[in-house]
Amino acid sequence: MKPTNTDPKRWQVVPAAVALAGIIVFIFATYGPPASSSGFVTTLKGFFLEVAPKYAETNPHYSALPGPGSWLMGFVIGMAAGGFAAGITGGRKVRDVPEIWVRRFGKSRIKRYATTFAGGFLILFGARLAGGCTLGLFMSGSIQMALSGLLFGAVIFATAMLSARIVYGKTNGRKQ
Repeated sequence: MKPTNTDPKRWQVVPAAVALAGIIVFIFATYGPPASSSGFVTTLKGFFLEVAPKYAETNPHYSALPGPGSWLMGFVIGMAAGGFAAGITGGRKVRDVPEIWVRRFGKSRIKRYATTFAGGFLILFGARLAGGCTLGLFMSGSIQMALSGLLFGAVIFATAMLSARIVYGKTNGRKQ
């Protein structure tokens, strides 16, 4: 089978894996095991500590989280910065609306953004319903070889594949 990533402007698999492993080792060495991308929730806790201190102090969810200014918000900002860096170093034009979306649903940015927002909301709702962060369970759990993290990673992958098939249909590499 011929490798599909032969574009010299894109990150190759091994350097990308080494970079990711380096970031993970840095996080473990400086902060301990990565918790999650719950930085927004810690910022929200800080907001509630200012405007409704009794609510924030008595809420069991907020009491389990570090206060505002913790590394979690840095983690969220780092994800955005990493995505931006990957976009500008990838050598390809970054598009708001991918070609596969345009072929299937049209060029409407509003439709794309609304669908993306709805999907993100469902993920956030499910994470909060489960009492944690999906990224934290998958990333931190699988790195530590925890059965729950590995199993959840397999479920995420299977669900993503099923969702892609439902949304985009079967293409077999052909344009629709």
